[in-house]
Amino acid sequence: MSINPRLEPFTILADVYKVSGLSAYGTTLAAQLLNFIYDMSWEGSRMLDLASGNGEVACWFAGRNIPAVGVDSSANMIKHAKALADEQNAAATFIKADIRTYQADQPADLVLCIGGSLNYLPTMNDLGAVFRSAAAACTPKKPFIFDLHTIRGLANTPAERIVSDGDHHLITARSAFSYETLSLNTLYTVFHYVAGWQRAEEMHTLRGYPVQAVQRLLNSSGFTLEKALTLDFAPMTASTDADMLLFVARRT
Repeated sequence: MSINPRLEPFTILADVYKVSGLSAYGTTLAAQLLNFIYDMSWEGSRMLDLASGNGEVACWFAGRNIPAVGVDSSANMIKHAKALADEQNAAATFIKADIRTYQADQPADLVLCIGGSLNYLPTMNDLGAVFRSAAAACTPKKPFIFDLHTIRGLANTPAERIVSDGDHHLITARSAFSYETLSLNTLYTVFHYVAGWQRAEEMHTLRGYPVQAVQRLLNSSGFTLEKALTLDFAPMTASTDADMLLFVARRT
């Protein structure tokens, strides 16, 4: 068995992201979101997927005649996304870039950032930078939809769990939440068989953000928050107790 040093997030996880089922959340939510925005009388011809990962969501939209651009900072994720687009002959383009500073060549009629990716941003300033980048890329009056793990959801993450156990991979996670920093540190250990078993570790840090602070930041970045929903598309209320929320904003 070869043992790799601790790697940057989504270095080795990118190679097992699909087979481990980690990408299933995004593609399932994408189908629900398309129906949701059509019910909102959405019309559009182009979408932008921020933190696009292995490209499953962008390619899914491209397969429904909505050309897509995906942006991600992980070179390995971009590699897999481009391979998927080639395999499916999908009208999806993938760009390696920081979503905090990405500048779109053309405006998008739908901007997405799903999969809890925004929780990877370490500060409110970083979150604001992404919102401003999304606003610059979004056609006026069109939606920007993203999800966030709630502080409660991060705090309730099990301390130890098996993420996925397959014939050629095993992914385990050890997590610890800090109420002082509202951050969850998770050490992923990945065993992956490629011409022999390989072992690698990745440390992922997710930050929780209060809903009211997110709303204020959206408003100051060129968006109006229209809905905050649970993942079953029920409206968030003062008594809502959810591990993840879905935010539907509109470019002003």
